[in-house]
Amino acid sequence: MAGLPLRDRAGNVLLAVRQVTESDLTRLATAIPVSASLVVAVHAGAVLMMFDRRRRQWELPGGMREAGESSRRAAARELAEETGIHGVELTFAVVAEFALTRPARRELLAVYRTDLPAAPWLSLSEEGLGFRWWSPGEAVGPDTSPLDAEIAARVLAAA
Repeated sequence: MAGLPLRDRAGNVLLAVRQVTESDLTRLATAIPVSASLVVAVHAGAVLMMFDRRRRQWELPGGMREAGESSRRAAARELAEETGIHGVELTFAVVAEFALTRPARRELLAVYRTDLPAAPWLSLSEEGLGFRWWSPGEAVGPDTSPLDAEIAARVLAAA
């Protein structure tokens, strides 16, 4: 695992990855918004990554919460929309703190994990160009989000 803080090519910084309870998200959100959720989908020790059409990099499925939506619901919705994976059990794993650019802001992301007993049938959305299974033992290539790879590695190591 890499040391934190960790910066990506756009200047976004992963500041911390903390193990808290899911119920702590409400308290944490009073200081820094919990604006999005990510999912670490695991099969046979590898993590599902999707190639984001806009950012042109491999990253974890996930995205922004909609108005009135819980972090858990956002994680399930984004996973389904971006991969076609529905109805899986999500376990709250960690909260990740970021300093983001464009616009400059601090955000927390709720990170969930799902363990898939079999490789799922995956379907692309308009956001993605492809899927791959990445093992945390592999090097992080220049076309992979180092921030998402670090989050995935830490979630797997904590299990």
